[in-house]
Amino acid sequence: MNLLVGSLNVVLGIVYTSYGLMTWVDLRRGWSDNGVSHFGIAWLLMAFTCGPHHLDHGLHLLASQPVGGWLEFVTIAVGFPAGVIWFLLRVEAMRGGRGDRTVAGTPWWVEALPTLAALYLVAILTAAVGVGSGAVGPVPPTVIPNLLLVGLYSAIGYVLLRTQLLNHRSDGTWSVSGITLTAVFPTCALMHAAWAMYATMGRYEITGHLLVVDVLAVPAAAYFLWVVWSLSRGAIQDWNRAAADSTPRTDEVLQDLGAVRT
Repeated sequence: MNLLVGSLNVVLGIVYTSYGLMTWVDLRRGWSDNGVSHFGIAWLLMAFTCGPHHLDHGLHLLASQPVGGWLEFVTIAVGFPAGVIWFLLRVEAMRGGRGDRTVAGTPWWVEALPTLAALYLVAILTAAVGVGSGAVGPVPPTVIPNLLLVGLYSAIGYVLLRTQLLNHRSDGTWSVSGITLTAVFPTCALMHAAWAMYATMGRYEITGHLLVVDVLAVPAAAYFLWVVWSLSRGAIQDWNRAAADSTPRTDEVLQDLGAVRT
């Protein structure tokens, strides 16, 4: 189990950190022409806190320091495909490709997503009660940042889902990039919930550097939540694709969220 959970965490850490580097390139490329990008900065902060968390935790598991929990493995494994698809679409965009796919109407797999999500949530909560029953003690202060991240990531997922539904209502299409990104945040929330439970049980070690990363991740997630909420309501503006520049930028993700219309 350590090999499975540790490897998935390391891969996710590499993916998030790589996207942070991609975002940094985007920001440097467009800063002089377009000014400050709240969304780009928020993504940069998110990537460089999520990435190190997964890398640190994964490497500890691979070193057989703690004992990996199967509940965490399930939460990561379910969200892993969505995260990889979204990341590959971003890579495609940076290389000059489409960067997204549009789905017209509501195919069967989209219709099945709410039911599957509800079943998944019930199964995870039921399993968590079984795993932690009688074994979870008082919550140590070092676990609190992860509990805060559970709430923040869930709220971000809600904003992204709401935006996708509003977009579909207006034009009858779905964004694959938007759907996958929407799926990433609730699964991340459940992953942090599982991590917090195992840490409270004493199965996961809370190292000093991991604690620093998790503490920094809280304001980063809060800032990201403020940015996507403000963009979805039109309260702030961010980069849009310049007519004279066809190079895909970070602002294309904003179009996936429905916050920017060309």
